[in-house]
Amino acid sequence: MTLFDVLSRQRRFVYLMIGLLSVAGVWAALTLPSAIYPELNFSRITVVAEGSTLGARQVVFSITRPIEEAVSVVPGVTRVRSHTIRGATEIAITFAPGTDMAYALQLVRARVGQVSGSLPAGLDIEIEQLAPSLFPILSYNLEGGDPATLYDLARYEIKPLISRVPGVGRVDVQGSDVREIEVVADPSRLAALGMTYTELANAIRQAVTVQAVGRVAQDYQQYLIVTDQEAHGVEDIGSVVLSNGLRVRDVARVQVGTEDHVRIIAGDGKPAALINVTRQVGGNTLALADSVARIVAA
Repeated sequence: MTLFDVLSRQRRFVYLMIGLLSVAGVWAALTLPSAIYPELNFSRITVVAEGSTLGARQVVFSITRPIEEAVSVVPGVTRVRSHTIRGATEIAITFAPGTDMAYALQLVRARVGQVSGSLPAGLDIEIEQLAPSLFPILSYNLEGGDPATLYDLARYEIKPLISRVPGVGRVDVQGSDVREIEVVADPSRLAALGMTYTELANAIRQAVTVQAVGRVAQDYQQYLIVTDQEAHGVEDIGSVVLSNGLRVRDVARVQVGTEDHVRIIAGDGKPAALINVTRQVGGNTLALADSVARIVAA
């Protein structure tokens, strides 16, 4: 008796199995997540440090090398490569195949955290495992105004709305001009007062920082006293009182400006703000794109 004879006698069973498999295939096609990139587990972690005003050579010795030495002792590391430019560095850490990357990511973050105290102040450090979910699946250009206004609208109005969409991993906003308040000190006035640039910067930083200054106990409850000294404009910075009784506007010019230009963001030849949207691991790309499109259209 051949296999064909057995299947011929069990035609109903064969039809039933084909029907069940067809239903399972349709169900899987409708429920499986859709993505541009497949879910891969790369054995690589990247460390990006930026925000310094140092030159490339100084960044190598004060930022890149300490981080390289810290992460090179993490178990499983096979190679550490870095790329350094003015004010920033990117370090790629490759691990041996089969390494538990979730645990390796924790170790790398711990090692970088141990040396962060010796790095220059004001440094922004991002540590991520290289994965397809890090690459943006949606990009929007916001046009129709000056670059600083477009960036503010994208950063403070649109980004919070998109970030609340289920499945969104990260929303990055880039712009040519990022608004800031500039304090241009007069060297002669500072020299006459015996004040350095660092002292002036520290005085401004301490004056505009929200701080807890005390506690009050009343009616079996304890209330925290917080100083409300946040700066909301040029006048608030200019009115900061220095140690010698003068104000910041007496020794410096306070004005609204933008950060140093390190990139140009444009769309169709016009100034624009760029919004990049990434998904969470395992997220449905099609559903995420539809949800974000509805928010942007509204």
